[in-house]
Amino acid sequence: MKPKGSIQQRNSEIDVLRGLSILTVVLLHLNIHFEISDTFLKEMLPKKLFSLLFWSGFYGVVMFFTLSGYLITNSIIKRWGMLSRVDLRTFYWYRFSRIVPLLSVLLIVLSILHLGSVRGFVIDPEQASLGRVVLSALTFHINWLEIQVGYLPANWDILWSISIEETFYLFFPVTCLFLKKEWRFAVILVLFLLVSPWARTQLYEGNELADKNHLAYIDSIALGCMVAIIGSKMTFAKWLSSIFLIVGWSMVVLIFVFKGFVYKSGITELGLNVTILSIGVSLILLRIHQKGQLKKEKKWIVYNWLRLLGIYSYEIYLTHMFVIILMTSIYSEFELNDKWLIPFLLFSILISYLTGQLIFNCFSDPVNNWLRTKIIENKKM
Repeated sequence: MKPKGSIQQRNSEIDVLRGLSILTVVLLHLNIHFEISDTFLKEMLPKKLFSLLFWSGFYGVVMFFTLSGYLITNSIIKRWGMLSRVDLRTFYWYRFSRIVPLLSVLLIVLSILHLGSVRGFVIDPEQASLGRVVLSALTFHINWLEIQVGYLPANWDILWSISIEETFYLFFPVTCLFLKKEWRFAVILVLFLLVSPWARTQLYEGNELADKNHLAYIDSIALGCMVAIIGSKMTFAKWLSSIFLIVGWSMVVLIFVFKGFVYKSGITELGLNVTILSIGVSLILLRIHQKGQLKKEKKWIVYNWLRLLGIYSYEIYLTHMFVIILMTSIYSEFELNDKWLIPFLLFSILISYLTGQLIFNCFSDPVNNWLRTKIIENKKM
């Protein structure tokens, strides 16, 4: 089933990257809630493969940050010609139209489940009140709240990354108007490259959730922004863009596959693992930008499945924990043995995908398009 008409054109290769990212997140949460690390799968699979499949969700989120930086910057340049010409009203309305409707529904549902004392969704009153958590979600600082009070229930916890992205959407266009000249972004990027590794490792040192702070990922987002700026200014020879692709994927593989080496080498301790991954994704994006594969859908079924995962990634991200909590409850309630584990994992992924697809086609995309047409109609009046 193809996604219904969305206003924005889509790049199929970027959607594949988004699909890979959301898949790593879902697999990580399946690992945590099904406790896969304590099952036969841990022994059956090669160590690096198991780690790649079930312990890569954090890096998947990092990829999302870099992709978001690129996509937002590229859309501004395409729509207004240059960053300093961004129209704040239109920009904020477009972001509101895409993000807030589903987020609002999610917060209402989570609040109802909390008030109904549904297991897996109840906020510990010793941590924070329901009102405090909802307020933090609506004001883009649920990540800071978790740093202060600890992990919230799973479906609340995932909103930490949404808070960081929404804060970026809030301040980025204002920054564009303030800086005016695009070369000044390069100066800011250098500053971010210095600040973010420090913020990941030193800010709130000793706190398990310290790396959820806003400063920890501004280098990842800024690198994505710079790709869009560079891509709008320069055209690279095919051989050079191929080198970008090879080096980029090599850096991604290094961080995703060789986690042990990266940790033992001290790269993680310095906070440079995220920087290296973001640079790798940025180089891949440079190659993709050069090709400009708009609406070119591959026929290979695996590629297309990942592309669709990417298109529905926002919906899947916000709703997949409902599926996982339900499936783990069934698995536990019926005391199923290990032979059911793989079918349950695959079914959980499938249902998460279908749920995201259904919500995108029946709610998110229609509401998004309807809201965006309102600002267009108002401009014509």
